[in-house]
Amino acid sequence: MAKSYDLYTFGETLALFMTVDSDSVVTATNYSMTAAGTEANVAVAAHQLGLDIFFQTKLGPDELGDAVRDKFLEVGLKADHFIRCENYTGALVRNHGGTQPFVNTYLRRCSAGSTFSPADVDEEVLANSKWLHVTGISVSISDSSKAAVIHAIEIARKNKVGISFDLNYRKKLWSEKEASTALNAIIRDIDVVSGGVDEYEIIFGSKDPEVNLATVAALGVKTVIMTAGPDEMRILHDGTRFNFTPQKVKLVDPVGSGDAFISGTISGLIGGLSIQDAIAQGSKCGAAVAATRGDWALMITGKSGVLMSGEVNG
Repeated sequence: MAKSYDLYTFGETLALFMTVDSDSVVTATNYSMTAAGTEANVAVAAHQLGLDIFFQTKLGPDELGDAVRDKFLEVGLKADHFIRCENYTGALVRNHGGTQPFVNTYLRRCSAGSTFSPADVDEEVLANSKWLHVTGISVSISDSSKAAVIHAIEIARKNKVGISFDLNYRKKLWSEKEASTALNAIIRDIDVVSGGVDEYEIIFGSKDPEVNLATVAALGVKTVIMTAGPDEMRILHDGTRFNFTPQKVKLVDPVGSGDAFISGTISGLIGGLSIQDAIAQGSKCGAAVAATRGDWALMITGKSGVLMSGEVNG
């Protein structure tokens, strides 16, 4: 019998090159390199919170793939189940955002991560895991990756594994119509759906956030979370509607904070927290990432999915 993991997630991981000596890629000559990807960010944050993680990504047969793999090993996430394929390891180049708006340049067309398919999903491991996390990015990057997400959800649902879905709409990857059509067909009978108020409007069609909350709940979604940046979140959980005000911090780098939020939230649920306490924990995790540079929540620590002493360590 396969080992049981707390969280199963998979997706494309990119080598992230961020400017060091300038806040513009045009003028920069020095870059720091790390790894990034929405599911990777979620996996790292959940690992930091003390959960046992099965994270699967696909990397190329290149040294960049080796470098990305090593970034996971450095934080203690095993790479035994990473898949190497003939396609190249994708990359993301961006400025550090200290003085200028963030500008992302993606080098990901036909990347290794985009070749995910249903055959790559470890069905036995997933069936024995507690929770599955998937995102709209994995649905958008290729038809085969979309099929892998659908297959994983079907396995999780059949085996009563918890499921969370982060909308993660990216206009550089697909149109609003494509996203709405695809995600409306996929999202049903899921434990947690999360996304920004604008993402809900794009995917579910109403300019009224309350209508979109009700629409998603009617699809059999137990907890619908609608974020609005630093403003109040809307939550509809098991028919109960409430708001939550996120923790305020001095914004340094918002990239990855949404992933830390959903990771902190679902980790809390896995660890036995109430939905209110889980969202509060997610908010702390998201704030910690937003207040530091980089995508990974290495500043948070926890045990069994719950923050140590209920606070983020600085």
